[in-house]
Amino acid sequence: MESFSSSFPYAPLWVLALVFFASLILARELGAFVRARQGPREAGESEAFAMTSVLGLLALLIGFTFSIALSRYEARRELVVKEANAIGTTWLRMQMLDDVDRARMEAQLRRYVDARVAFGQAETDAEELAQYRRTEALQTELWTALMSVIAPFRDSPRASLLVSTTNESIDLAAERFATRQAHIPKRILRLLWLFALLAAAMVGYERAAHRKSTTVLLILFTLAATLVVDLDRPSTGKINVPQQPMLDLRDSLGPPSPAARIPRVSPAGSTTQE
Repeated sequence: MESFSSSFPYAPLWVLALVFFASLILARELGAFVRARQGPREAGESEAFAMTSVLGLLALLIGFTFSIALSRYEARRELVVKEANAIGTTWLRMQMLDDVDRARMEAQLRRYVDARVAFGQAETDAEELAQYRRTEALQTELWTALMSVIAPFRDSPRASLLVSTTNESIDLAAERFATRQAHIPKRILRLLWLFALLAAAMVGYERAAHRKSTTVLLILFTLAATLVVDLDRPSTGKINVPQQPMLDLRDSLGPPSPAARIPRVSPAGSTTQE
């Protein structure tokens, strides 16, 4: 299935499902055509055994690929929770700073959280990559600001606490991106598609007169394969990783505090607020 999935990476799932189903129908009809050319005869036990074996192996492959896709989906979901917790802990530890430094760091962290929410809600691979590049830029700004703030007490436990959670948040962002880029190996999906075609051909060969029941079977194959591909497409699929932990985190940060309006001195000497 990856053969055409990789050829049309932005194609809707229903298009991929339709192409997959059509290929199975063609394979079934080919099997029925071969059987018709051979003339009427009773099905032998060896032929029925071969069809059952292929169907069983196909079920095993579908279950195997579904397990891979589901485990990676769960990994992505867990990383969202971990990152939200790490950023939340960083926010709490920022309360140890004085008012001006705390306001500066809180403003940086709010922008960073907005970028992480946008990353999680990306609907295309290109948008996801763009949001991750934005994340990397904000990480540099956040880290630079943190190094500046903790400079007077760099060797203190307070600085160590801030550095550790900020570093963890940055690491988790990279890990989330890596898991979203990790997909089921192409060879596995191609093998799944090959076995599905072979199974459809053998079903058509052995059950040429049972069009309705075999069509239902092929529909089930298609739904199972589509579900696997959907789970394997975190950006463009319909089964999205819940972003509620990050949304709750953003809401919990609240509006900027009055201290965030840091006084600046203009070139003319007058004091302004920003």
